[in-house]
Amino acid sequence: MTDTPWTVLSAVPCHLGESAVWDDRLGRLHWVDITAGRVYTLDWAGGPTRTLELGDLVGSVALREAGGLVAAFRHAVAYVDPDAGAFEILAPVEADRPGNRCNDGAVDPAGRFWFGTMDLAETDPTGAFYCLRPGGALTRAFAGVICSNGPAWSPDGRTLYHVDSTRQVVRAHDFDPVTGAVGPGRVFVDDTGTGWYPDGVTVDADGYVWNCKWAGGRIVRYAPDGTVDRVLHLPVPRPTRCAFVGPDLTLLAVTSARMGLGEAELAAAPLSGQVLLVDPDGPRGRPTPRFTG
Repeated sequence: MTDTPWTVLSAVPCHLGESAVWDDRLGRLHWVDITAGRVYTLDWAGGPTRTLELGDLVGSVALREAGGLVAAFRHAVAYVDPDAGAFEILAPVEADRPGNRCNDGAVDPAGRFWFGTMDLAETDPTGAFYCLRPGGALTRAFAGVICSNGPAWSPDGRTLYHVDSTRQVVRAHDFDPVTGAVGPGRVFVDDTGTGWYPDGVTVDADGYVWNCKWAGGRIVRYAPDGTVDRVLHLPVPRPTRCAFVGPDLTLLAVTSARMGLGEAELAAAPLSGQVLLVDPDGPRGRPTPRFTG
């Protein structure tokens, strides 16, 4: 049972649904199935969910100012055009680390695309956190990550929230919104001992942080000081990322996963892998930044 009002936005059963991104200009939602190598697009005005097969793992997508998306494939960053059904590889990422892949990513308020990598076995800290700048330069901000998730920024752009899911920690880093310099991180959320793992994050217009809990069947909203403000319980055990959507940015689209669930677990949670639409009752989101490259 759940105490959170929800409906099914897309019934496509993703193996590892992720990277919900709302395009406020076109009124559409994008998301990915990482392991299936697919980008999905759904228009708010209606119509079927459209699918773009990429032929490679895709960890995340983000909006691009010039149109279409910027994406983190398994070992590359790329431009993706869902309308044309095409993509263009821009630069390799950790091609020398076959045991890694790219994971979650987002664009900061200045138009830079940030994404992380992860150890596929989720045991070793071989992952890192990267920035793709509008001019095409790819730089590494820090390393030593097991499973990178996030990122998200405070409304003033001075705090970066980054997740190491395997370590069950969300960290808040000082961030220079002009230069993109990432400063020291402090523990913002510690989920050690809970039985769930912090996954994707988003920040609302009031600066509160929304964090999906893998294996926890919930989204937790945190105040800027890290205290729990509210908990939204969901009918899926593995929510992965949420994004504020709709004309007024008052609803949450939540991606989820079926990966790793047994028959009994799927029977108990048959909506796993689908995209849910949740009413958070009051909070509003912010327009999604776009990569300016």
